[in-house]
Amino acid sequence: EIQDGKITSMHGDEESQENLRQICIREEQKEKYWGYIDCYIKEGKSEECLANSSVDLNALSQCVEDSSRGIEYAQKDFDSVNEYTVTGSPTLILNKENVSEFDFGGRTAEAVKTVICCGFSSLPAFCEEELSTSSAEPGFSPVYSSEGASEEGSCD
Repeated sequence: EIQDGKITSMHGDEESQENLRQICIREEQKEKYWGYIDCYIKEGKSEECLANSSVDLNALSQCVEDSSRGIEYAQKDFDSVNEYTVTGSPTLILNKENVSEFDFGGRTAEAVKTVICCGFSSLPAFCEEELSTSSAEPGFSPVYSSEGASEEGSCD
């Protein structure tokens, strides 16, 4: 949430600042975002990840420090949290609807594919591809899964 013009977080200021950094990269340096996120999830070292993903540090600093930019972007995210009644992480919003991962087989690659493919009236070829049914790690992790399987989901 935003209090006194600053982002606050359940896990403290360090997490709040990282959230704002990621929001600014996502909004103003879109082409660098996934490279940064990929590195950050694996390493957790923001300075190294900023350099590795070639983020423009001057532009990032301006966004983070300018409340009419970074905080404004964050406010839109918080507005979406309220609009879709998000109460936990992760939450999947698809076509403006809050989708329960458990309606489609849990937190697996196959289940996410099922959710997406259920939205098509004419299925694209990738919907026939079989993906992993191992449950994804519950938090940021450099590995997808620690084993285990989930039920299969369907569009019903």
